[in-house]
Amino acid sequence: MKVVQLLPDLEGGGVEKGTLEVARYLVGQGHESIVISAGGRLVEALERDGSRHVSWDLGRKSPMTLRHIWALRRWLRRERPDILHLRSRMPAWVAWHAWKGLPVGERPGLVTTVHGLYSVSRYSEVMCRGERVIAVSKTVQDYISRNYPDTDMGRVRLIYRGIDPQEFPFGYRPVDKWLERWKNEYPLLQGRRVLTLPGRLTRLKGHHDFIDLMAALRADGLPVHGLIVGGEDPKRQAYAAEIRRRIAAGGSARTLP
Repeated sequence: MKVVQLLPDLEGGGVEKGTLEVARYLVGQGHESIVISAGGRLVEALERDGSRHVSWDLGRKSPMTLRHIWALRRWLRRERPDILHLRSRMPAWVAWHAWKGLPVGERPGLVTTVHGLYSVSRYSEVMCRGERVIAVSKTVQDYISRNYPDTDMGRVRLIYRGIDPQEFPFGYRPVDKWLERWKNEYPLLQGRRVLTLPGRLTRLKGHHDFIDLMAALRADGLPVHGLIVGGEDPKRQAYAAEIRRRIAAGGSARTLP
């Protein structure tokens, strides 16, 4: 098969990592893998694993992005993929219109993946228009059923997001040399019980819930410290500042390098 995946870019993140994992698996099984995005630091790894990258900025949230519909339709006619896999809303709108404008006999199979709990709107509804719709968790499956009742749930497939056990082995313990370097770099955390929330600084990651949890644990007299680890999204700097202000209001905020 020839499989095309679409997403805004390949800079980093869960959707991007999943795209690379699927692409690697497809190539390993002898299929042709193509990824369309605006590019980014993960392109090198994608191509090294045997996929082809097409640089196309279809993720910009602007009506002007819709001008690419006709060019993408021509590209689909030329490439004739078997599967078109849409992973993000703006690229999905462009691709859905391009796909819909093809004669039925020329259309590739259309797959969408609902990666999270998007704001409920007509804009987000496009992610439920696939001939097959992947829900990455039961929570997402329930979200689709509850918020988009016109979706035929018979087309929805529950496929859990997973991890590579070789990359994240169960029960992993870092070597002594790494631990020693960690202690030297972050002496503030030594001798303390630390609860960590990893993830980009975006609202859906649950940082406010994490802060509430830490407050509740401390109120119960548990000597635990919270550590938030994750990149700051340039588009959500106001949210990052909001989190810092709330933690600082409790008198315990520190920023580690």
